[in-house]
Amino acid sequence: DVGRPASDFRTSQTGFLMGNDEMLRDIDFRTASLVRVPVDHQEQVQVLRYGLNEKYDSHHDYFDPQLYKNDPGTRDLIKDGRRNRFATVFWYLSDVEEGGETVFPRFNRRREMSMKDCSGGVKVKQQKGKVIIFYSMTPNGKVDPYSLHGACPVESGLKWAGNKWIWNEPQVFVFL
Repeated sequence: DVGRPASDFRTSQTGFLMGNDEMLRDIDFRTASLVRVPVDHQEQVQVLRYGLNEKYDSHHDYFDPQLYKNDPGTRDLIKDGRRNRFATVFWYLSDVEEGGETVFPRFNRRREMSMKDCSGGVKVKQQKGKVIIFYSMTPNGKVDPYSLHGACPVESGLKWAGNKWIWNEPQVFVFL
C-alpha cells in the first residue's frame, strides 16, 4: 500500500483507547479470558466507526514477513516472522440497519474476486454485543492467508466496533 492513499482501501475512522483505568483493564482481562492468553500479549483497544458507504477492503491483521523484507523496523518487531499477531477479538458496539458485515472472503478456501469483494465467503452481520474471534496464524506458527477479512460498506445506519489484536509473544502495548 506504499504510495496509495488509505482512502483507496479504508474509509472508516479509527482510534485507540489507552490508559490505565478500570474499564480498559476490564476489557484487557476479559479478552485474556476469552483467548486464554495473558494480557501482556495484547495491543490497545482499537475503536472503529463506519458511516454511510464506508468500508475496509479485505486485509490480514498479521504482518506478512515477505512484504516487510526491506523494512528493518517491522522485521525487528515480528522477529523475522517468529512473532506476530495471531488472533483478533472483534466486538460489535452497535447494530447496523443494512450492510457493514465483516466478510471472510476465503471461507471454505474460496478465492476472492478482489480485495473489495463482499459477495462471497462468509459474512458476519453486525449485532450489538456480538463478539467474534478469528485466528491469523495456524497452530504451527505460520501466517494464515485464509484469515483474510474486511468490512463491507455500510448501506444504512452507522457502525461502531472495537477490537484487540493478540500476539503470540508478550508485547509492550498494554498498561498493567
